[in-house]
Amino acid sequence: MVNLDPNTLLRAAMQLHAAGDIYTAVEQVREIVADHPEFAAGYSYLGQTLVTRQRKFNEGLDYLKRAVKSDPQDAYILYTAGWCSEYVANALERPKFSYQGPAETPEELYKRARMLFFEALAVLREEPDDALKGDVEDMLDVIARATGEPWDEELREYAPPRIR
Repeated sequence: MVNLDPNTLLRAAMQLHAAGDIYTAVEQVREIVADHPEFAAGYSYLGQTLVTRQRKFNEGLDYLKRAVKSDPQDAYILYTAGWCSEYVANALERPKFSYQGPAETPEELYKRARMLFFEALAVLREEPDDALKGDVEDMLDVIARATGEPWDEELREYAPPRIR
């Protein structure tokens, strides 16, 4: 692959994805991260796509771990990794379709998701984004309902109401 800016290459791959050619998009992003091994957004795309579109849970979660390791201060990457961990935990508890199983149990995945969401909130205290903060808090509520373990309400600073 030509050594261009990885963000430009990712955008091109995402256009293929949007046009329905997910297989080719994934293969192109695999090449991008091979050429740019610290490209967190590429790992995040691969993880989210493999988890949600191809149900390759183990492989997708591994890519998301690499994304977080490459950029642990990106609240969007933390949110995506947390959201996908919760998605997989929920899918394991309520299986509807076949999937590539992860090594973790639903309980471990909910715990990881919760931790990632708290890390995202910590980043958002330094770099506020009310919409993302609201999404993170919504997901913490989802996990609290799924696990019966409420998250610390004292940490919650309410974002302005969002129109849904």
